[in-house]
Amino acid sequence: MSATLRRYALMLLTLFSPLLNAAQSSQYTLLAQELSTYRLLTLFHLLRLEQGAPEVHLRLQAELENFEHLIHVQADEALASQLQPSAQRFQTALLDGARQSHDEIDFYVLGELSQSGHGLLQLIRQHQVELADSPASMDLRQAILMQQIAAEYVREAASFDSGSAVYDRAQELSEPVDVLAQTFSQRLAQLQHATAESADQRAKLEQVRVIWNYIEQPLLDYRERSLPFVISRYSEQIVVLLIN
Repeated sequence: MSATLRRYALMLLTLFSPLLNAAQSSQYTLLAQELSTYRLLTLFHLLRLEQGAPEVHLRLQAELENFEHLIHVQADEALASQLQPSAQRFQTALLDGARQSHDEIDFYVLGELSQSGHGLLQLIRQHQVELADSPASMDLRQAILMQQIAAEYVREAASFDSGSAVYDRAQELSEPVDVLAQTFSQRLAQLQHATAESADQRAKLEQVRVIWNYIEQPLLDYRERSLPFVISRYSEQIVVLLIN
């Protein structure tokens, strides 16, 4: 593993460890798995847009290691065995697509990636139960929504850039980016209201709000102007803030 990849992998472990160690809960692991799945989708489509950029490829490799780690550390062994086939199908589709040259687009592979990712996410959500409302669980769910928005936005940009939009099955499997953005804005306001008495939480969410205000309008107008690199970069900052 290269030094760059090791640094990125360490960053991922640093991000997720406080949540997993503090909760020791299969439910928190499921939420982390959902977040990791959306991160992989974001990076996959960013890799297509960046025409196989080495830095993005390294990040994708590191996130794959994190994804595998989360499946293996699932405390509920029965649940882990149920997730593994869907996780493996998704991972195989992701790797098949990532191995292709950026100018050789296999629409079957893209369709398989969309369907396998959707199937895995649905399975993860089926096993999630309602967590007690706490800053950690609410922030993590908001981080997942932010990563979902980024994944959908970058996918849209990559699809239209490559001419594969007409074959993109993911369009049928998710809400539009602008609808997701409206939901994020509403939930952020609710979070700020619910945690107003905590100075630390208030300060963190104010930072999230500043970044969100910068990217909200491009997300609402996602069909008019494509800024995938900007959205990817700033959504990453929001996710990091929310899960720390």
